[in-house]
Amino acid sequence: MSAVTAAIICLISFGGCSKTVKDAELRVPLAAEPKALDPQVAKGSESKTIVTNCYEGLTKLDSSGKTVLAAARDMAVSPDGLTYAFALHTDKKWHINSNHEEIFGENWETAIDLRVTAADFVFGLQRALSPESGAADAPLLYMIKNAEKVHKGELPVSALGVTAVDEFTVQISLEYASGSFLSALAEPVAMPCKQVFFEATKGKYGLSAPYILCNGPFYLSRWYEGTSIILRRNTDNKQAQASVYSVTYVFTQDEEVILENLIDKKYPAAPLSASAAKTAEANGLNIQEIQNKVWGLAFNCADENTKSVKLRLALIKTINFNEILSAADSDMSAQATGIVPPSCMIEGQSYTSLVSPLGRLGYDEAAAKKYYEEATGGEPCGITVLCTAQYEMAVRRIIQNWQQLFGIKLFAKVEVLEEDELNLRVENGDYQCALAQISTQAHSPVEFLKSFGNGGGIFRYNSKGFNDLLSKLTMASGTESMVQGCGKVQEYLIQNGVFCPLFYRSSYIATSKKAVNVAVSHSGSIINFSETELLKN
Repeated sequence: MSAVTAAIICLISFGGCSKTVKDAELRVPLAAEPKALDPQVAKGSESKTIVTNCYEGLTKLDSSGKTVLAAARDMAVSPDGLTYAFALHTDKKWHINSNHEEIFGENWETAIDLRVTAADFVFGLQRALSPESGAADAPLLYMIKNAEKVHKGELPVSALGVTAVDEFTVQISLEYASGSFLSALAEPVAMPCKQVFFEATKGKYGLSAPYILCNGPFYLSRWYEGTSIILRRNTDNKQAQASVYSVTYVFTQDEEVILENLIDKKYPAAPLSASAAKTAEANGLNIQEIQNKVWGLAFNCADENTKSVKLRLALIKTINFNEILSAADSDMSAQATGIVPPSCMIEGQSYTSLVSPLGRLGYDEAAAKKYYEEATGGEPCGITVLCTAQYEMAVRRIIQNWQQLFGIKLFAKVEVLEEDELNLRVENGDYQCALAQISTQAHSPVEFLKSFGNGGGIFRYNSKGFNDLLSKLTMASGTESMVQGCGKVQEYLIQNGVFCPLFYRSSYIATSKKAVNVAVSHSGSIINFSETELLKN
């Protein structure tokens, strides 16, 4: 989902589902046990998977990736696009159960007002932007009036442009019109939070079943530490309650066991590696491929040497990319046409389907030599390129060409790592140059590109020109302006030698043919079972 959460792409849907199992109970794998299930601060796909199934925001993304209303039944927008009024469904309730006796005692059933009200959304958004919360996804909401200043501690949360007009109307004022505002409201960080319940948890909100209160299609019934989490249908959300009775998440990373359970129809769906997906498909399962990663040549722009744009351009302009392309395997699903992967969407359409290919910097020895001399002034320069064993020979040939062109004062070497270690090094900024991938949980290309602003992301790139383009992109409100803005930001990164996109890589989801209306996020890791049903044999 972002996110998240929530950009939902429907995997499989059959008409005429009257022949389905009533009150089906699902059992599915989850790669790791969530550390906490506080929606505002949820991190990682495991936590966001549970949150996505247990909470409902003002909006959600439907099976085509378009933003639709969820907890809100109606929406009014001011002529200038800066004020939104959301009218809530008046019959939705938070689900309370015997787990909560630990907090409220024997009168737990009547301890608090369980209606989902405007105040719950106001408090949830205030928590999301409060600096004390430490919400990593708070910047997704920066289009809300005063949000950035509140998040940076420059204004109190009461200054946030979110108010409860009445019990069932939420008004949100924006700093600027934004095309990503409605989709941001579907992310976990924007979920509602019942203040009286939050305060009653005394700092334990989201840490175990008694400290979790759900308003989504499921509620969290049991959390067995180290083993599993059980969700059950939330009958207090009649307008959007789950179709199946329960989902049991079993904590496991054993792909052999996962594959066996998929083939035996014990699991309705699960993420798989590329090789396991082939086996699953051969055994009759449906496979969905989601191109949510971009792989290419990345530079750490905070490194003492590779912070020089001229040095980066010198190195890139003397790379024969055919050496790398020829070493690629079938896991590289398609040559990249830009930095944004196809999973990022604008109003239900893949961003890459709306734009022309950007291409790469061309080979130019003369320009490269000029850039190199200007960057180094004839002084010694050291460069280490990280790669996996698969690309070692290709990188060695590239390094050999660099040394022939730039002379003996270039000290270049290759460091071969396992992919997991390489990804960790790059994520931590412990590299100069690397053949690496960028995975994204961002629903929109705007969110994806914003993550690289102000020195963020794997590139550690901080440029006024780049940040100015991002600021303009953030305020883009129409499809055309977002498409054009994203193109300019990507082109800037490519032309300044920050990243050279080479391939898209994919995540894979296997789904049993008995399971219908299973949905996954754009990130390929968050599965939503709110509308899932099982066909009878």
